[in-house]
Amino acid sequence: SSRVLTMADVIANIAMASAIARKSTSLFSPSQRQIEASSQVGFSDQPGQDSSKSKQRPRTPLENTFRITTDRKFEVQPVQNLINEVLKEQLEEEKYNPKSSRQMTKTLSTIVTNRVKALNFERYKIVTIVTVGEIANQGVRVASRCVMDQTTDSYACGSYKNASLFGVATVYAFYYE
Repeated sequence: SSRVLTMADVIANIAMASAIARKSTSLFSPSQRQIEASSQVGFSDQPGQDSSKSKQRPRTPLENTFRITTDRKFEVQPVQNLINEVLKEQLEEEKYNPKSSRQMTKTLSTIVTNRVKALNFERYKIVTIVTVGEIANQGVRVASRCVMDQTTDSYACGSYKNASLFGVATVYAFYYE
């Protein structure tokens, strides 16, 4: 019992598919433009913004070495000391300003990431998350979760507070083969 489609059926199906496609405005739909990845996520990464203006760093080609373990593991204590030092240096004289805190967190994240990369933990991807908030007689708990390999991956965190604001930074180190 095969059904023969008439030309009217085909046109109706095309019109229905076209209407569904117009209604679909999801970021994940195939018709949406591709959003280029960058090392920092900010306001300019929203779908309505033109990301072609931002400079992308060139992709570094890596050859397979087939090393499953690292020669030098990520050391938590030096990174924790570095985080505390950077937060103290940068936030010591600051007063909380809600308008500038977004840029402050991006800058702190970049500084911490660059200093951790300078410690030369080879074959580790470094991810830095920074939170800055106002101290206003309230309690704050900063938490995060991720999937890690306990044998090679690690993290370090540090915090700083003054009379006006607090800052918490977490650095994740993920080993890649």
